[in-house]
Amino acid sequence: MRITSLTNPRVKHVVALRDKRQRDEDGLMLVEGFDPLALALECGVQPATVFICPELFKPAHQPDAHDRLWRRVREANCQVIETSRPVFEKMAYRDGPDGWLAVVPRPDFALERITLPADRPALLLVAEAVEKPGNLGAMLRTCDAAGADAFLFCDPKADLTNPNVVRASQGALFSVPVAQCTSAEAIRWLRAQRVLIVATTPHDVRGRPALDYIACDYVRPCAIVVGEEKYGLSARWLEEADVAVRIPMFGRINSLNVAASAAIVIYEAVNQRRRGRGAS
Repeated sequence: MRITSLTNPRVKHVVALRDKRQRDEDGLMLVEGFDPLALALECGVQPATVFICPELFKPAHQPDAHDRLWRRVREANCQVIETSRPVFEKMAYRDGPDGWLAVVPRPDFALERITLPADRPALLLVAEAVEKPGNLGAMLRTCDAAGADAFLFCDPKADLTNPNVVRASQGALFSVPVAQCTSAEAIRWLRAQRVLIVATTPHDVRGRPALDYIACDYVRPCAIVVGEEKYGLSARWLEEADVAVRIPMFGRINSLNVAASAAIVIYEAVNQRRRGRGAS
C-alpha cells in the first residue's frame, strides 16, 4: 500500500496524534526516526502501523542497517505503508525526517509494574513536575546510558507520550522502566522499597546547607530526585528527603538545567558504584 494524498484519513490521524487528547483517546503514540524505532522494536514494542518513505532514508552506520530494520518491522506483523515524500513530511514532527515513523500502543506507566533488582543496589531517577518534553527525554536517555533501574515521573506537567519526549530520549522511553504517579505515591513506594531519597537543590534544607553532591554515598539503593525547571523541588520532597545535595556553581547563575543536573548526579552514583565504594 502506498499513500500519495495529503488528505488521506490515515495521514490526518497521524497528524492528530501529535495532540495529547487524541493520544489519550486512542491509546496510541508516535515513534519517529530510525534509532528510536529500532530501540522500541528491540524492547518488544509491537507497532500498529509503520510508515516508510525510502526516498528520505539517511545513510546508516552500517550498510545493511535499513534492511535489518525493515526485516524487524516485517517480523512484528504490523501494517507497513509506504508514502510519498510530501505525505511523510506532513506526518513527520521532526526536522529532516529520515523516512521511518510508527504508530504504537501507549505504554503502561503504572508504578506497580516497576520491579527493583534483588542482587544489587537499585538506582532510580525521580522527576517532579518537569514541564519541558525535551528535558524529560534527555533524562530518560541519561537513565538508559547510566543503567538506571527506573524513572519515576511525579505530578506531571508534560506528557510522557509527547513525540518530543520520544525524540529527545532516542527511544529510551521504551528501554527504561518508567512510571507516572503522584509525589505522595512515589514517596510511599520508595519508603516501602527501602530506597534512600536524595533530593537535589541549591538551597538550604531544614536550616542546613545541602551536601556537595560528591560527598553523598550513592552505593546504597537510592533515588535521585530533581524538580521542575523554574522552582525546583517542592517542600514535600525536601522534607521527606534522607539527604539533600547540591552541585557547586562558580558562575553567576544558581542552578543548571534540570536534565544536566540529573546527568551529573546520576553519573557520580555510577562512578562510585564502579569504584565499589561510597564517598569518602
